[in-house]
Amino acid sequence: MSKQTPAMQQYYEMKKKYSDALLFFRMGDFYECFDEDAKTVSEELEITLTNRNGNKKGEKRPLAGIPYHAVDNYLPRLIKKGYKVAICEQLEDPREAKGVVKRGVVRVVTPGTAIDSTMFTDAANNYLMAISEKNNEFGLSFLDVSTGEFLTTQLSDEPPYDRIASEIARMRPAECILPPYLYNNSEIAQLLKDMKITLHEYDSSAFETNTARLQLLQHFNVSTLKGMGCDDLTLAISASGATLQYTLETQMRELGHVHTLKSYSDSDFMVLDSITLRNLEVIKSVRGEGNDATILKVLDDTKTPMGGRLLQKWLVKPLISIDKINRRLDAVQNLKEETLVRFDLRSYLSYVKDVERLIGRIVYGNSNARDLVALKKSLEVVPDIIGCLKECDQSDILKEIHNELSSFTELGDITELIEKGITDEPPATVREGGLIKPGYSEELDELKDMSRHSKEWIASFQKQERERTGINSLKVGYNKVFGYYIEVTKPNIKYVPDDYIRKQTMANAERFYTPELKERENMIISADEKIVSLEYNLFTDINSKVASHSKNLQRTATLIGKLDVLANLAEIAVNNNYVRPEVTDDCDITIREGRHPVVENKVDSGFVANDCEMNCTDNQFLLITGPNMAGKSTYMRQNSLITIMAQAGSFVPASYASIGIVDRVFTRVGAFDDLASGQSTFMVEMVELANILNNATPKSLVLLDEIGRGTSTFDGYSIAKAVVEYIHKKDGVGVRSLFATHYHQLTDLENKLKRVSNYHIAVKEEGDNLVFLRKIVPGATDKSYGIQVARYAGVPKKVTSRAREILKDIEKNASIGDEDNKKDKKKKYTQLVFFDPDQSQKQNDKEDERHPVVNELKDLNTNELTPIDALNKLNELQNKIESNGEK
Repeated sequence: MSKQTPAMQQYYEMKKKYSDALLFFRMGDFYECFDEDAKTVSEELEITLTNRNGNKKGEKRPLAGIPYHAVDNYLPRLIKKGYKVAICEQLEDPREAKGVVKRGVVRVVTPGTAIDSTMFTDAANNYLMAISEKNNEFGLSFLDVSTGEFLTTQLSDEPPYDRIASEIARMRPAECILPPYLYNNSEIAQLLKDMKITLHEYDSSAFETNTARLQLLQHFNVSTLKGMGCDDLTLAISASGATLQYTLETQMRELGHVHTLKSYSDSDFMVLDSITLRNLEVIKSVRGEGNDATILKVLDDTKTPMGGRLLQKWLVKPLISIDKINRRLDAVQNLKEETLVRFDLRSYLSYVKDVERLIGRIVYGNSNARDLVALKKSLEVVPDIIGCLKECDQSDILKEIHNELSSFTELGDITELIEKGITDEPPATVREGGLIKPGYSEELDELKDMSRHSKEWIASFQKQERERTGINSLKVGYNKVFGYYIEVTKPNIKYVPDDYIRKQTMANAERFYTPELKERENMIISADEKIVSLEYNLFTDINSKVASHSKNLQRTATLIGKLDVLANLAEIAVNNNYVRPEVTDDCDITIREGRHPVVENKVDSGFVANDCEMNCTDNQFLLITGPNMAGKSTYMRQNSLITIMAQAGSFVPASYASIGIVDRVFTRVGAFDDLASGQSTFMVEMVELANILNNATPKSLVLLDEIGRGTSTFDGYSIAKAVVEYIHKKDGVGVRSLFATHYHQLTDLENKLKRVSNYHIAVKEEGDNLVFLRKIVPGATDKSYGIQVARYAGVPKKVTSRAREILKDIEKNASIGDEDNKKDKKKKYTQLVFFDPDQSQKQNDKEDERHPVVNELKDLNTNELTPIDALNKLNELQNKIESNGEK
């Protein structure tokens, strides 16, 4: 390769260090990318791909660049697509550089370490995740650099990776780092990729327990991790230390706003695995990101970003402690009853910006003056919020928030500092002045006065020169290249005085200067440069003073977020006619006039409310029958969502609700396949069913919809019946379950299993038409109305008419034997049955009449035959058949 230019030598040195990142190389007013990086950036950002000289022989190499001031517009587009970008800046003023300008990478931006507000499309957390593993135990860590939140947990994983998938579904990280031994594990890598997580391999030494522990101890300046609840969780420490090291390496600065590491355990919360979160559409709709048919959307009218993030956490991690649930419900009830206080609180909260992320940027050092003004405006309403909370004395949580906010006396000082120092409407950049208010700095005021008077002097000087020369068109101007000048048009050149010194010749004019003008120019430029420099220094000083209070500011943000969620839930309860649920430690669930919170918001006509009563004596397993479209799935989902809402601390859509604490909600509803991994719809159904049967406890709530429908009628019926029996007797006491089915023969189980009860969705028949009453009532039904539903869906009349004929034919002959009652063997089966189960018995009867050769073959032990013995045996059997005259 020909010798490279000095700048390109710098570029390739940097690129070698950051080979896994796109390198944004600052050259003047542009960030430039070369070679393959240029091609990638050009394609992804849809900008022109060009070329430039890369060596002294003038050889061309691909080039793509963006203006440095537009980086906030382009960078997020690359990060959201999963790219890692290294930002290489000029480290010295090019005007003062001797030789090539010094450059260096100042930070590496990745999907999980983004901190700039332009990187985020919503207020949700942006987590970096790390995983460590040993002997099928896992450490998980989550760090949101933008807010400073740092969490960790340790868990075993049976079956493999299910609990990891559940945590990912709940936390929704943007990026995950793995040690090599996990990065090369195709199963876990594929799991993360399938869940749209950007994946990076990271140095295994960072995951070593001792190294990771030391990293954490040094960062938090503590001697033990006991206070963070993870001192003996070696895998959690491993993942957390690696997370912190990766973040420090990419951000290249201290993370002063990451004040603590919090450990948590599944045992503190109701477990909602990834399948349940998907099926119940808690956070994300199965129809895509843009669809708002989720429980989060219904419940989220929070006023602050902190409140929005916290509400999501409460919904994916409902509590199982009755005391903690009631503390939340007390606060919601208090705010629900105090209408005027709630109104004022929510009004004040609407002025609060994303304080958590503002503090992150302020401590991080990439904030601007607008961030400080936003913080000031947020803190200005805190005294009003404190005043409102004086009226709320019926809730321990609200009293605690009031007392703690009142103790942060420095909040007023911070507000006053920003108010005195920063202009009310500052520019977006901090390098061009206009940031500091008059009166804050005497030195700055003097410089601005000098600059202002100098510019007045320029105007006076122009008037003076016009009078002296008699040239009325003479003007004094300025540009960055030539400085101040006196411009005279060509026709007036003859009137130019002798003391004018030529500076520049133009097509229609000449430009001059005088010693007096040059002296004043130096004074003005010097003053302006000093003003910009001094304003920046004053800004960074104010920023540093604010950053020194980051811990209490972050705590303030946390308290405001909690208050926002509680006030929001109170407002939702009022507007949607929700009631306070009771929570108990028994296994009863009683819901009167329950409603689906999402569906009732979507339907134009009134939602038909339904009761649900479950207990562990005679009504533990609800077997629900009825036609498609009648509302079975809606009924099952609404009861599970009411349970989740109650344990999250929300009022619920019902006239009365009493919830016996649920430790986990399991769901198997809907039809999904996983063709990429070779799993059919039925296989996915069975995998999910296996998870439920293996992990459900007597405290769980199970929703099963149409189990067994993905295979043949007899297989499906057999599986469904076996599942009902298994759940009914699991752990000797059974599991609370809602089971919807079209296998109507299962309704006989009500007479055989004491805790199984039949319910069905009422339907009114008007000739060939159906009216879905949407009401669940006790008892069973033996009709599916599938053909009517097909007609409503628009299936051609010829098809539905022919289907009726076929159905009548089948119903005359088809039956399913009652396996538990040999005397009653011919119970009619109302499904579309194409195979008579008696045929399988006839086949068994015929087995005794098989050819002797067949019986001999069946009895052969092939494991004990040598190849030659097998050939001899085959010849012997063939001779037997031929001796009987058979072919």
